[in-house]
Amino acid sequence: MFVLPPRMAMNNRSVFINGNSFVSSFCLLLSIFGRFVTASIADVDAGEESLTLTTTSMSPSMVRPTWTVDQSCVNWTTALEAKDGNCARMTRLGLIRCHGGMNNLEAITSKNGKLMMAHQMVLCGWSQEVLNQLEELQRFPQLRSLTIEYGDFTEFQFVFPEMFHLQAINISWTNLSYISARTFKRIYALKILDLRWNQLIQLEGPLILSRSFQQLYMAGNPWNCTRNFKWLLLQPEKGRLVADRENLICTDRKYKELQMLLVMHYKVKLRRECQSHMDLSNCTCLMHFFTKFYGPVYTVNCSHLQFHSLPSYLPENTTTLNINNNLISDINPLRDNPHYQSVTDVHVNNNRISNIDVLEDTYWLQNFRFFNLHGNLLQKFHVYALDNALNDNHNANILMLSQNPLHCTCKFGMRLREMLTKYKDVVRDAWNVTCTYMHGDELRLAKVLSLTREDMCNTNAENDILIHPIDLLNCILASLIILILGKLAYDYYFYRYHGRVPWIVMKMP
Repeated sequence: MFVLPPRMAMNNRSVFINGNSFVSSFCLLLSIFGRFVTASIADVDAGEESLTLTTTSMSPSMVRPTWTVDQSCVNWTTALEAKDGNCARMTRLGLIRCHGGMNNLEAITSKNGKLMMAHQMVLCGWSQEVLNQLEELQRFPQLRSLTIEYGDFTEFQFVFPEMFHLQAINISWTNLSYISARTFKRIYALKILDLRWNQLIQLEGPLILSRSFQQLYMAGNPWNCTRNFKWLLLQPEKGRLVADRENLICTDRKYKELQMLLVMHYKVKLRRECQSHMDLSNCTCLMHFFTKFYGPVYTVNCSHLQFHSLPSYLPENTTTLNINNNLISDINPLRDNPHYQSVTDVHVNNNRISNIDVLEDTYWLQNFRFFNLHGNLLQKFHVYALDNALNDNHNANILMLSQNPLHCTCKFGMRLREMLTKYKDVVRDAWNVTCTYMHGDELRLAKVLSLTREDMCNTNAENDILIHPIDLLNCILASLIILILGKLAYDYYFYRYHGRVPWIVMKMP
């Protein structure tokens, strides 16, 4: 092995030491230069890493964006600028933070007459009811991220201006209650929109967003599910963009605390079911309400559609049928059609129904809740059957019978008056139920509850002179009874005092 002389080896070692020192110095210079370049790129390129959202799993079905500390307005009132409604600029991150206003925005965004770039903007605590300074965003064409939090504004006065680099918008913890479908239309690079924890009640429809859009967050708003959110299911390409759609909760009275997707699922199902059946193709089918225990409750409205009979089909869980102002004369489906088993409210007013006796002793008549027969062609019906049904039916709430051409004969009229008096709380229009009671004068109407027995049983003056056959028979029977009793008393008297028996006894064998 070749060995260097001691002196030569020492000199060579010093050379390597000096060489390593040179390399270390060079690397140090590169590191400093790299940091300078990185800082410059951060100012020019908006700090792409600052736009990256970390995700935390809130539930198995929901992934929510977590904005960085620089992009949040937590404790914004403690900032010095909050006192005067001013903005502050953080040059290293290309970030502008405004606290309660933008009073000094022009001063901090220009230097020596030149516009300084900004890539992130945070607006905290906007105190006015309308956010009307969206046009100020055009000062920052390179803006990549926008956060608006803790504001009192309820709407945007204008839609967002054209922005070609803005990728993420967070509007949270404000009083925002209205957003137009076109609000974000001109933000061409938008990928993430966070609208959580505002006061949004409805959307006009799916928002018009860029082709590159990825995630929309809407949880934490007091959504009114009576509005049209069926697009979440009917337009899958739009619905899938709502990343937290399984966590949208209804707050309206009808569907309070129910999951919006569940409510919309049943609404879409009902819509398809009604449209697929010929009898209901022109009817309106609505989900009346939804309970956690019994599920959806439907209402079918077929009024003013020239129906000649009740629909042969109704969706399952239909409880209310409105079929007013049609030409219906037959109500047999209430008796034997299984699709009407859960129907408790039937509105058939202003039709041509002349007979309801077919419902006698039926399950439906003993369990109905609302039955509106106002304005039909009823002349008579079995009062005892309706009386028995109302007596057994603890669900009966309203029965309407007025505006029918009822004819009060003595027997029917008296029974009808007794029933109306007995069930005034159920027959809500009892005082408006009228009938005719004069032979030959069908236009003379009177309120049933105001008629007396004499009115209904003595129909005209001529009949007052004539003796009724039944009354004549009663007179004959009474006379015979008196005659027999008199003859018996006569025979008894003569037998006791004279010992003479009646001659008929003498003739008997």
